[in-house]
Amino acid sequence: AASAGMAIANKMAVSALQLPMMLVGIQCGVTLGILIPAYKTIRLGSFNDKMRWLPVSLLFVGMLATSMVAYQLCSLGTVVVIRMVSPLLGLLVEVSFNRAKFVASPHTFGSLGVIMLGVVLYAVFQKGIGAEVLGIVFMIANMFVATGERLAQRYLMAENPVDMSDSGLMLYNNTVCVLAMPLLMMLGHEWKRLDNFAQVTPAGWGFIVWSCLCGACISYTAFRAQRRISATSFLVVVNMNKFVVVAYGIVVLGEAYQPIAGVGTALALLGGAYYSWDRSQLKNRAKATAAVEAGKDEETESLIQKQEATPAKATLIKST
Repeated sequence: AASAGMAIANKMAVSALQLPMMLVGIQCGVTLGILIPAYKTIRLGSFNDKMRWLPVSLLFVGMLATSMVAYQLCSLGTVVVIRMVSPLLGLLVEVSFNRAKFVASPHTFGSLGVIMLGVVLYAVFQKGIGAEVLGIVFMIANMFVATGERLAQRYLMAENPVDMSDSGLMLYNNTVCVLAMPLLMMLGHEWKRLDNFAQVTPAGWGFIVWSCLCGACISYTAFRAQRRISATSFLVVVNMNKFVVVAYGIVVLGEAYQPIAGVGTALALLGGAYYSWDRSQLKNRAKATAAVEAGKDEETESLIQKQEATPAKATLIKST
């Protein structure tokens, strides 16, 4: 829910303010403020832990920055559909670096094929998408950065964890982001346009506040999710919220779709649902297999103990 709300709020907030890097900085600053009451739970680990996590924080900054620019330049529908490719990128990387643990089925590749077909249909037939080329470039960059960030994050949280609490990770990531924003604002020539604040309507401020609250929520829940599911599954869970985002774009913003492009959008979203179902089935099957193996191990151990006890009992009878 927070992910869907964040997408809508980001689009509306950046459209109102027209300062994407400033908006990202404000969101990260609000997250830091929300962390103040939870200061007792913050654990930042050793210097080595901080250095190991720094690349993840830099990827986090790049992910937020490219995403916000994409929201500024593209329609919500384009953002949603193009981003549905991100699970495929996550799958390719996860298979390459984590072959021993990643399990796939024919349904896995079938669902990703449906997603890709939908994205291609949308890209080819959607009217006006040519005007969003620069935004699409930022979205593609965002997908690569986000995939790298999620995989690196999961590795340092589940595979080879750093000694940092979830609140500590939030503090570290958002502090690095706040420190980086002045430079990114300079690169985007935003310092010269600070008078944009005077043009923001009350509704615009409402969306800015909403985006800040959603951002803080996602910062925490993302860490919790990464400790429990694979990076590819995490990306799909996030993308499934896009049904709501597409509906908002159509109903509220009046975004129109060409018929075949509309079919492509539906295929991309349904492919995401198909993938989520497949991952759930594989996870349940793996749990069942593990339970059976555990039962076999217990039976084997019990049998060995009985066999060891039998000779000892026979010796005792013989001696008497």
